[in-house]
Amino acid sequence: MNVLRDQTMALNVELQQRQTEQEKLLAQRDDISSQLQEVNRANSRLLEQLTELGQEKDKLQQELEETRKTADKRKAMLDELAIDVAQEKSRHKEELSDARLQHEKEVLGVRARYEKELRGLHEDKNRTEEEIRSQLRDENARTRELESLQQTVEELQAQIQSMEGTKGWFRSADSKKRRRKRRRVRWSTRSRSRSCS
Repeated sequence: MNVLRDQTMALNVELQQRQTEQEKLLAQRDDISSQLQEVNRANSRLLEQLTELGQEKDKLQQELEETRKTADKRKAMLDELAIDVAQEKSRHKEELSDARLQHEKEVLGVRARYEKELRGLHEDKNRTEEEIRSQLRDENARTRELESLQQTVEELQAQIQSMEGTKGWFRSADSKKRRRKRRRVRWSTRSRSRSCS
């Protein structure tokens, strides 16, 4: 009897322990269930966040692709612009070189024309100086000739003045001779007239 009672008590104790453990397990199950619900809710939030992040990623990838396309277009435009600038620069450089060459040709032409005109002016000046020197020589020769002629004229004038006196004497003598000749002619004429009578 005692043994049975001990066994019963032992079983009761064990049962109480089992019930206690069961209650603990149930409490733990409830805690785990709550935790699981919380985890599920957290997983749902995380899934929503992941979905939003995926959508945001897709949006960012799309924007990145559009940005890359825009960058490629801009790069192509910049490359084309750089080519145009290089071509324009080359063309401008070529035009500048042609303009410089044309300017140098014009300068050389003007210089050649100026030098030609300058040589012509020097030749004209030398020719004019030679003509002036020749004229001066001629003028000096004529001056000397005129001075010689002036001296001759003065000598002739002196001779003429000297001859004027002689000419007056000759005129007086000639006048007397003419009067005598006229008298003789008259006397001869009268004599003939008388002879005829």
